[in-house]
Amino acid sequence: MPHKFTALAASLLIAPTALFAQATAPEAERVSMSQAIKAAQSSIDGGVLEAEIETEGDALVYEIDLVRGEAVYEVTVNAATGEVISQSEEQLTSFLSGLFQEDELRAAGSSRDVLMKALAELEGQDGTRIEELSLDEEDDRMVYEVELTDATGERELMIDATTGEVTQDD
Repeated sequence: MPHKFTALAASLLIAPTALFAQATAPEAERVSMSQAIKAAQSSIDGGVLEAEIETEGDALVYEIDLVRGEAVYEVTVNAATGEVISQSEEQLTSFLSGLFQEDELRAAGSSRDVLMKALAELEGQDGTRIEELSLDEEDDRMVYEVELTDATGERELMIDATTGEVTQDD
């Protein structure tokens, strides 16, 4: 009987540590946002509307919305390996048409190189991880709103979709 209690007590003490290690391990070993976008674009040749990292089940994945012509695709990329898990064409119903305006669709297609260069520069800074980005209109210009984590903590920036200029999000 004492052995069962000792084993139970030990497992209760070790379990939180194991869960914490499991929860943080994929975070430390994930591919960058720009690598995930490149993988998605190798599957669907399109411009980025939105991209974010999230948990699906027990795995970290990047969900990336790409536009090609007038079609919008959602591509899911495994954050640990950088492999494309799935892709599907999104139906632009009246709801989604409201989310993705014509200007955004056009800007996403033309800003590919500018976005990738800006992301590479941001990710080149020690410890910087991009968590989410989305294309939006701000002050009559198209910008990517970017959420990232770096040595100073969580920050929000904007990347001008035309010039690639990175500015603080006011």
